[in-house]
Amino acid sequence: MTPLDTTRTAEDRDGVGYAPEKIHHGWRRAVLAASIGNLIEAYDLLLYGYLASVLAEQFFPAGDPTAALLDTFAIFAVGFAVRPIGGLVFGHIGDRFGRRRALAASILLMGAATLAIGLLPTYATTGPLAAALLLACRLAQGFSVGGEYVGANILVLEHAPDGRAGRTASINLVAGYLGVAVASATSLLLARTLDPAELAAWGWRLPFLAAGPIALIGLYLRVRIPDSPAFADAEPARTSFPLASALRTTKRGMLIYGGWQMMVSLGGFLLFGYMASYLIRVVGLPPAGAFAAGLVAVLIVAAGAVAGGALVDRFPLRPIALVAAAGIAVTVLPGFLLVRQGGVAAAVAGQAVWAVFVGIGATVSAVLAVVLFPVHLRYTATAVGYNISTTVIGSTAPYVSAWLVANSGNPIAPAWYLALVALAGLGTALVGLRPLVRA
Repeated sequence: MTPLDTTRTAEDRDGVGYAPEKIHHGWRRAVLAASIGNLIEAYDLLLYGYLASVLAEQFFPAGDPTAALLDTFAIFAVGFAVRPIGGLVFGHIGDRFGRRRALAASILLMGAATLAIGLLPTYATTGPLAAALLLACRLAQGFSVGGEYVGANILVLEHAPDGRAGRTASINLVAGYLGVAVASATSLLLARTLDPAELAAWGWRLPFLAAGPIALIGLYLRVRIPDSPAFADAEPARTSFPLASALRTTKRGMLIYGGWQMMVSLGGFLLFGYMASYLIRVVGLPPAGAFAAGLVAVLIVAAGAVAGGALVDRFPLRPIALVAAAGIAVTVLPGFLLVRQGGVAAAVAGQAVWAVFVGIGATVSAVLAVVLFPVHLRYTATAVGYNISTTVIGSTAPYVSAWLVANSGNPIAPAWYLALVALAGLGTALVGLRPLVRA
């Protein structure tokens, strides 16, 4: 068996796609601009999850902390309801007018929405209106992120030199994880330097307010990069309505991509959107300890993505996918049991044993975008599979997990949930990826 030529689909190799002599031009600039933007958007998006416990106190009435946290996570999930719509809009722009334009618009909208969260009035000031305004900001964030990761990933892969698709994709993934790490580190810094009263009064606003100027930096970098050679060469094949063409010709690919992405997104959102609150409320760690453990877990996922990138460039894609899915299914239950032992060290070790496989699975997901879809439909088709699965399974993970723990009385119920979805991912790799492996 030999590794897949993951930088080009069959259609690309037949002439609609990459000109090898053009792939290297602008590669580093494209990776830098896309990855930095991905870092910024990941920071903006996951900051909400890390500060969920504080936000619950600020935007909902006091008296029932569990209900307030569930309401906060519900807004987190509902914000993703518009994510598929955002993916379709940005996908249409990306496939019709260029990846660069779609990515510039997405980062500008995300920065504005995150900045607005830092300026919102609280429940004590405006009552229920505060939660409604928070929801509006989350809807804008969700719309924006619908086109962000998909477009950034496609842009860097379409610039990637032959034989380096996995490692190039892992750079973009690591940038996103570093954005999560920055959000985690910021939460940790706030928890260590401010007392609870200061954090509740004004400290939580600071990291949201920082999003404005940071987003402008990302916007500047993105408007200065060229579109990919693949996009330019695919101009004869472009359609006026990419969604209709994608639904007609790439349904199977979108099902495979969505089936795989369910596992990756659930694992990621459990780690980045739920575990901090789980460690504080269920395990009993202080906020600083929970954020420190979460920061290490993010770095471990990033290490898994780097390893996944190296593996994808060397070995066939299907066995790597099988290892990632089986690894999550086998390790997540023991990992949660270890976390339940208490202490920061146990929290780190318990998350680490399955976080590394989430990172490997994320690299597989990234590369599937260029394996499954032709250039002129790639942004739209990937956005459909990615955003529907992430919205339905990933973004609801914090709410569903908190609900499972509260209603079942079983503190490791979220682990069972991820294990079942990982088995579905394993089935997707076994059946759906078989035709992609060549002798």
